[in-house]
Amino acid sequence: MVGTVLTLEQIERFVELGYCEVPGAFTTRQAAAACRCVWRRMEQKAGIREFDPQTWPSDYDIEEHLSDPEICACYTDRLAAAVEQLLGPGRWRGNRTWGLWPVNFSLGQGVPYEIPTWGWHIDGNWFLHQLGSPHQGLLVIGLFTDIEPRWGGTILALGSHKRTAGVLAAHPDGMTHLELFDAVLSDPLGNFHEVTGAAGDVVIAHPFLFHTRGMKHFGPPRIISNTEAGLLEPMNLARSDPSQYSILEHSICKALAEDPIPPRDARKCQFQLQRAYQ
Repeated sequence: MVGTVLTLEQIERFVELGYCEVPGAFTTRQAAAACRCVWRRMEQKAGIREFDPQTWPSDYDIEEHLSDPEICACYTDRLAAAVEQLLGPGRWRGNRTWGLWPVNFSLGQGVPYEIPTWGWHIDGNWFLHQLGSPHQGLLVIGLFTDIEPRWGGTILALGSHKRTAGVLAAHPDGMTHLELFDAVLSDPLGNFHEVTGAAGDVVIAHPFLFHTRGMKHFGPPRIISNTEAGLLEPMNLARSDPSQYSILEHSICKALAEDPIPPRDARKCQFQLQRAYQ
């Protein structure tokens, strides 16, 4: 399965910034077929109908993995090879499924656009966070609709994975989700990046990278899926042969060996469930 889907430049971006992109990981036709399944599921669960905007909330999450063949087809061999390139051959679970579906209809449309200071988090509220935790592996964000600037793309705090690594290294017994958030967010975040792209593009993010929902001022409903690429075993950050480190393991070791650099455009951020402009 392992190939050279990702270039050296993409790998460096993942190590230094905490994310890389796989353009055209699946086709626009596959994306459109998957979206029809998502709309059908939203109507079943919440009465949200594609062609009746009066039924649309500001945002809605389908908190489940969808197993429709049209959706599973979007986890292509090329995408799986990119994931395995970062995690190492034979080290990930091979769970080629799409999980949480955050659909953004109009979040924050009625107020001036800004980078949100609320909702900052990493995924993984179902396990105790440790430096080598295998549960998340990678955050895989599939774009099932086009996302242009201010169309509700996920906001990433580039480089924040390095701060998270330092916090977890100082707590070897592990931290709960909220304990980790409090520790990392005690300092400002910055280097903000809004995810944009075409339907079929995929963003692969470091499991330690903080992110939040973006405000959506323009465009049709934004459909993405956030899923994890879990590991078979905990990461080994003390390998006797450095050449055996996965790219993910190498990124963590490198972060722990560096002095922290204050982010650009830093803002005090927080995690909170209630959004100011709901």
